[in-house]
Amino acid sequence: MSKSCGFLYKLLPQLLATVCVSVGSVGLGYDDGWASPAIPKMKQDGNFTASEEEFQWIASGTPLGTTIGSIFAFLITNKFGRQGTILRVSPFYFIGYLMSAYGFNSAIVLAGRIVIGFGHICNVMAAQIYASEISSPELRGILATIPSIFNLSGVLLSYVMGSFLGWRDMTLVGLAFPIAYLFMWFQPESPVWLLQNGHNTKAQESLQRLRGRKIEISDEYLRIKENCDKEAEKPKFHIREIFKKLFYKPVLLCIFMMFFQMFGGYGPIIFHSVEILTEVNSPLRGENASIILAAVMVAVAIMAAFIMDKAGRKVLLSISGFFLIAALCALGAFFYIKEFQGESAVASITWLPVASLFVYYGAYSLGYYEVPFILLGETFPVRYRDVMGSIGYFANSLFVFLSVKTYADLKHRVGYYGAYWFYAAVLLCGIIFVWIFMPETKGKTLEEIEMKMTRKKGQKTVASDAESGYGLIDGKEKQVVVAKL
Repeated sequence: MSKSCGFLYKLLPQLLATVCVSVGSVGLGYDDGWASPAIPKMKQDGNFTASEEEFQWIASGTPLGTTIGSIFAFLITNKFGRQGTILRVSPFYFIGYLMSAYGFNSAIVLAGRIVIGFGHICNVMAAQIYASEISSPELRGILATIPSIFNLSGVLLSYVMGSFLGWRDMTLVGLAFPIAYLFMWFQPESPVWLLQNGHNTKAQESLQRLRGRKIEISDEYLRIKENCDKEAEKPKFHIREIFKKLFYKPVLLCIFMMFFQMFGGYGPIIFHSVEILTEVNSPLRGENASIILAAVMVAVAIMAAFIMDKAGRKVLLSISGFFLIAALCALGAFFYIKEFQGESAVASITWLPVASLFVYYGAYSLGYYEVPFILLGETFPVRYRDVMGSIGYFANSLFVFLSVKTYADLKHRVGYYGAYWFYAAVLLCGIIFVWIFMPETKGKTLEEIEMKMTRKKGQKTVASDAESGYGLIDGKEKQVVVAKL
C-alpha cells in the first residue's frame, strides 16, 4: 500500500465518524445565526408582539440554554458516553424547535430557545471531545476543525433560510438536525470512554474501525489503555483537585481563551449583522450581505483546517487576532465619523463597514473561532476531561450570553464605535496572552500535551519513546520526561 493510499485509508473512517458526530454543530450554528434575520421579521409580524427588552432576551435565549446545559453536560457525557449522549439528547431539539416556531408569545418562544440551547451544548460538547479522542495525532488538527466548519455552515444556512422564509418557517427547518443524528447509530463509541468504563474488547474493536481494518493498532491501543489505566488507579475526583496544576492550568487557559473569543465581538456581530448593515446604509441588502459574509467564514475555516497542523495554533491565533483588531478599529472609525461629522461625511465610504465585516468574518474563522475549541479537546487531561469540558463550555456559553445581552446597553452608553473599539482592545490582550501562556499543541499526542502542561522547572521533555525516569540535569538528579513525538 502506497503512503498516500495508506493515509486516505486511515483518514476515511475517522472523517466519517467526525462528520456524523458534527451534525449538532450545524444546528448550533443555525441557531447562532437565527436571531440576525429572525428578530427583524418578528418585529414586523403583526401577530406577534414583544417589547424591545423581550426581543433581546429571545436573541439571547439559545446562549442562555447552553449556559444552563453546560452545568449538566459533563454528567450526561460521562454516564452515557459521547455517542450515547448525542442519541439521547436529540429529542430535546424537537421540543425546543416546536415551542419556538409555534409560540404565540415571547415567553414560550424564549423557553423554546433555551431548550434548544440545552440540547445543543450537550451534543456539541460530546462531539468535540469525541472528535479529539478518535483522531490520530497527525489528523487531529484537520478533524478537530470539522465541528467548527459545520457550525459556520449552520450560520450560513440560517442566513440563507432567513432571506426568503418567515421566522416561524425558518425555525421549523431546525427539525432536520435531530433527524440527521440518527447516523450516529452506525458509528462506534469513543475508545477512550469505553476503556474508562472497562469495555476493553469494545474499545479495541472501536479503535480498529476508526483506523481501518488493515491498520495495525496494537501500539496505539496499548498507549491509550495505559494512560486510561493510570488515570483509573488514581482516587476519584475531589474538589481539592481544582488547586492542582494539572487541573487549574488548562481550565484557566480555556476560560481566558473563551473570554477573548466571545468578547472579541463575535456574538454581537453574528447575532446582529443584518442590523449593522442596515445601520450603515450598506449598498448590499442586509440579508444578502450576511449570506456572503457567512460563506466567507466557511471558506476560510476550510482553508484553516488544512494549515492548522502546519502553521500551528499560536500563529493562526495571532494572525487572526491582528486582522480582527484592524477590522474592528475600521468599523468603529466609520461610526465615530458618522456620529460626530454626520451622514454626509461617510456617504463616500459606505463600503468601509462592509469591507471591515468581510475581514472580520474571514479572520475570525481563520483562528479565533476554531482554536479555542480545539484546545478544549487537546489540553484537558483524560481524568478531568468531562468536568473540564463542562467548565469550558459553561464559560463559552456564559460569555456568548453576556456579550450578546450587553451589546445593546454597550452601544447605547459608548456608541457603536466605543463598543467595537472595546472588542478590539480585548483581542489585543488576547494576542499577548497567547504568546505568554498558551502552549503549542500541533503534532503532539494528548499524553505529550498533558506532560507539557504540568512540567515543572527542571523537568525536560525529550523526543523519544514515552517514558519517564531519573537522570542528571545540571549536576543534580531530577525527573526526566521522555515523550514520543
